[in-house]
Amino acid sequence: MRFKILVIFSIIAFAIQFDAKAQEDAKLSDQYQNMIESSETFEKYKVISISKINAFGQIMNDSISTLKESVSTAKSARLQAETERDSAKSQMTELKSELEVTQDAVDEMPLLGIPMSKTTYNIVMWSIVVVLIAGLVIVYVMYLNSYRMTRQAKKDKALIDQELEDLRKRSHDKQVKIKRELQTALNKLEEQRR
Repeated sequence: MRFKILVIFSIIAFAIQFDAKAQEDAKLSDQYQNMIESSETFEKYKVISISKINAFGQIMNDSISTLKESVSTAKSARLQAETERDSAKSQMTELKSELEVTQDAVDEMPLLGIPMSKTTYNIVMWSIVVVLIAGLVIVYVMYLNSYRMTRQAKKDKALIDQELEDLRKRSHDKQVKIKRELQTALNKLEEQRR
C-alpha cells in the first residue's frame, strides 16, 4: 500500500516538475527569441550584448542544474520505490508461506493422534457411521429373525404340550378303563370261585 502511494506521489511530482520545465524551456526559447530580436544587426551578423548573453547563460545554467536535480531526485525516488517494492515482495513471500502453513494447520484434523486432512477425516467418520448403521441393521434383522423363530418355537411347544396333555389324558382314561375292566374281571373271577 505504501509502495503504491509512493509511486503515485512520485508520478505526480515528476509531472509537475516536467510541466514546470516545459514552461521554463518555453521561457528560455522566448528569452532567446527576445535576445535575438532585440539585438542589433551588422551586415548578416547579429550583435548581442555580453550582459544579455551572460544573463541568458545564467538562466540556462540554472535550468540545467534544476533539471539535473530533478533527474537525481527522480533516480533516488525510483531506487527507493524499487527498494520498497523488493521489501514488499519479500514480505508478500513470507506472508504466503505463513498462509500456507496456517492453511495446512487449519485443514488438518487429528484422529487418534494421526494428522489428516478434513476431507479424509470426513470420509473416515462417515465410513464409521455407515458401518455402525449397517451393523445396527444387521443386529436388528438378526433380532427379528430370532424373535420370529422363538415365537414359532413357543407355538410349536404349546402345540406339543397340548398334544402331550391330550395323550396323557387318553392314556390315563385307557388306564382307568383297563383297571375297571380288570377289576370287573377280578370281581367276576372271585364270584365264580365262591
